[in-house]
Amino acid sequence: MYGSIFLVLVLLVVAVWGFGGFKRRTDLLRTVPVGTLLTTGPYEFRFTKATAQHKKNYDDTFYWELVMIGEGRTTGTESISPSYTGNGGMFISKDDVSQEIAMPDSVRMGESQGFTRYRFTPGLPLSPYSVVFKYQDSYRPGPTIRFVVWDLVYGKHYLASEEEGWHNDTHGNQFYLPVQVLPESDY
Repeated sequence: MYGSIFLVLVLLVVAVWGFGGFKRRTDLLRTVPVGTLLTTGPYEFRFTKATAQHKKNYDDTFYWELVMIGEGRTTGTESISPSYTGNGGMFISKDDVSQEIAMPDSVRMGESQGFTRYRFTPGLPLSPYSVVFKYQDSYRPGPTIRFVVWDLVYGKHYLASEEEGWHNDTHGNQFYLPVQVLPESDY
């Protein structure tokens, strides 16, 4: 009896392995050409380039600020802003050379350098939108940087809650944005 159960389990594992069930998934991230208009959840985004600037922190340590530059808008009927912080944030960046992964530090909306707006207003055309990342001082700018925008789905995110909302799906879209290095900054 135990031998039969063991044999069935072994055959099951061999069958899964034989059909590629233990191979690394490659379908989670779709590579999107730079400048492509991307629709995810209630948003449309287009990203065209990144800038990298070596900066000094307030504690006299150095870091690299990478800014993914593009534009965005909401396609919904309510004012809304993309979630960019924590594990629920819809953006992430990775340097393929150093393998460093960074979560966004901030976002910039509107025409000026800082926060002129905090939400996308329904019915407006695409407006300037940038996602800002901090990389370690050891980062060295390459020709491109990987930038991922996760697909969003609407529904219940937590089992214990009946509240519905937008949250990250398991699939995303990756851009390989060209990097423009800016002069070093003291702040």
